[in-house]
Amino acid sequence: MVKTIPVGEALKKENSIIVDTRTPNEYNLDHLPNSINIPIFSNDERVMVGTIYKQVSRDLAIERGVEFFSKNLPNIMKEINKIKNKILIIQCWRGGMRSKALASLLESLDYDVYQLEGGYKAYRAYVREQLSNYKIKSKIVVLHGLTGTCKTRLLLEFKNNLDLEGLARHRGSMYGGIGLVPNHQKKFENLLLQRLNKLKDESYIIIEGECKRIGNVIIPPFLWCAMNKGIKIEIKRDLNLRAKAIVEEYFDNQEKINKVIETTKMLKKNISNKEKDQVIKFIQNNNYNEAVKIILLKYYDPLYKHTLNQENYDFSINNNNILEAKKELKEKIKSRLLQV
Repeated sequence: MVKTIPVGEALKKENSIIVDTRTPNEYNLDHLPNSINIPIFSNDERVMVGTIYKQVSRDLAIERGVEFFSKNLPNIMKEINKIKNKILIIQCWRGGMRSKALASLLESLDYDVYQLEGGYKAYRAYVREQLSNYKIKSKIVVLHGLTGTCKTRLLLEFKNNLDLEGLARHRGSMYGGIGLVPNHQKKFENLLLQRLNKLKDESYIIIEGECKRIGNVIIPPFLWCAMNKGIKIEIKRDLNLRAKAIVEEYFDNQEKINKVIETTKMLKKNISNKEKDQVIKFIQNNNYNEAVKIILLKYYDPLYKHTLNQENYDFSINNNNILEAKKELKEKIKSRLLQV
């Protein structure tokens, strides 16, 4: 009988590797940390089996699934043999037939193998539980500032950064998803928990000020609360440098440029139709800097200034030069922490 192992133990087990038997599509949506994908079915095969299960019968679906498994077995074993010296933890969606079929076969061949209890579904429950009870011991340092002040670039200069926009794959604004493939809530929470665990021994964690929602994902309440109680720093940058940073980020290929134009047409707050038309005209004439300045001055700055002005900052940093700002920021954070 195949040995089983719960998620918490599986994630800590030494000399082991988690083998995700789900389809590539399922795996790409989200997966356990450091797991590898050795699918029993292709994406299309999984759809076919599921359709037969729903529309015909369970028995016929199992029969077709066995056919696909048998056909794919040579390639599956080829991949398994690349990691045969590891303890293999086999996983599927909820610890069902896919992982059991492969784990049973490998056990009969004398591999050191376990089946993950509850599969990916159990892992999701584990992540939710961990986050709902998470206690941050590190001090949170929050960077606030207008759009284009390069908060993220400055943030990434610190090894103890928590880049929420990077985890969400979204920059948190109307234009924020351009050029990116945003993560959904499940993957965001998965990545967030992994990152928090890596940072748990840091004296402070540096993070960018965000709304509760970044694109389609929501910051967990415990983290949002810690951010609001953190050391708050205002990041400033000259308008021309802000515009230049936005141009570098959003205007490096035609697909992004087209998306900027489409998004500009949808803007409603603060900016007039005449100003939007002017932005689009500048873009079409390759005058990106002037287009961005209008977006900043007429749309973004009025949108965020009121909220930013309500914050009680511990200090301000000029970020016209990233390396100089990093040095000053480190010194001021160190000084501030000594006062706490």
